[in-house]
Amino acid sequence: MKLVVFDVETKKAFDEVGGYYPEKLGVSLSGVYYRDTDSGEEWLRGFREEEFPEMFRVFERADRIVGFNSIGFDMPALSPYYVGDLLALPNLDIMLEIQKQVEHRVALDAVAKETLGIQKSGHGLDAIRYYHDGDWDALTKYCLRDVEVTRDLYDHGCRHKILTFKNKWNRVVEVPVEFNSSGMSNVSVQTTLF
Repeated sequence: MKLVVFDVETKKAFDEVGGYYPEKLGVSLSGVYYRDTDSGEEWLRGFREEEFPEMFRVFERADRIVGFNSIGFDMPALSPYYVGDLLALPNLDIMLEIQKQVEHRVALDAVAKETLGIQKSGHGLDAIRYYHDGDWDALTKYCLRDVEVTRDLYDHGCRHKILTFKNKWNRVVEVPVEFNSSGMSNVSVQTTLF
């Protein structure tokens, strides 16, 4: 299986574009983890805007593309850079899988802290600042950390079929997940011209 786990960082914040319009934010960097269980190939890297065509070719060959809030944020943010429909690819959004069970959104940091005992390295606004400061090293490190956390949550969910977080009453909530058969269809899309 060809697995992609990804996260994007943006050039702007929502207050700069007049509301919740991910497609207007501009993507500064996309972090991608790739694993092919058949060939043993595995890598983690950041893609800058000029490298997105290469990244989209990886997306198009993937059997599963995993993110956290990727359906509502990351894919719409990337959509201006892609000629096809990114949501037609075989997406799995961990946040949405949790939301189906608990009927509200849960932050990546909350799930990572309780499930894995780790936390994110910062806040999304830090990534915007790194971009505007031209600090590509800090931006890449921040983004790839989120990718690693998302990958580890996915792997944990596949192995243990459960993710955990603390609710607003500080109680640990266990959420059953079934990533191995989570409504994924065999989608094959070839739309880039590169």
